[in-house]
Amino acid sequence: MTTKDRQLQHHEHKQSSASKTAIYFLLHDIESPSNVGAIFRCADALGCQHIYLSGSTAAPPNRKLRKASRSAELYVSYSQHQNYQEVFEILNTSKITTAALELSLHSEAIANFQKKPDSMGICLIPGSENHGLDNELLNACEAAVHIPMRGKNSSMNLATACAIAAYQLSTLE
Repeated sequence: MTTKDRQLQHHEHKQSSASKTAIYFLLHDIESPSNVGAIFRCADALGCQHIYLSGSTAAPPNRKLRKASRSAELYVSYSQHQNYQEVFEILNTSKITTAALELSLHSEAIANFQKKPDSMGICLIPGSENHGLDNELLNACEAAVHIPMRGKNSSMNLATACAIAAYQLSTLE
């Protein structure tokens, strides 16, 4: 006799194995606490290493952020910085590749992206909800990747795009 399937409870969850590639986020000028919270939740689910918050990005403690994150900000490593340049210094020293998550003139489909052999991980840098990445930040990144859109819109919700991209890049060898 086979047992019927059922949804697992949170305490029954078993952690999956680690990602093949370490993933980081740099959230610069992401002002929606709900989007930041959803990215914290995604980062926890996918085992991301660290989230760097800079500029006007909403940061903990924040009630809306915590609600969207389901308290993931308590488990995910993060730090706050005045500007993204100081984060880039940390990333460059650590040999972590910076990749804009933005549709741009030179961005490549995320499925085609290949990391450098000596890279110690990838830091995804999504554009802000309303304006995308400013050109200075976009051009400071070593690469730019995008998720090809199959519908009429050229973009999707910020947190959703981050989840798709982080999952895709975490599987790179």
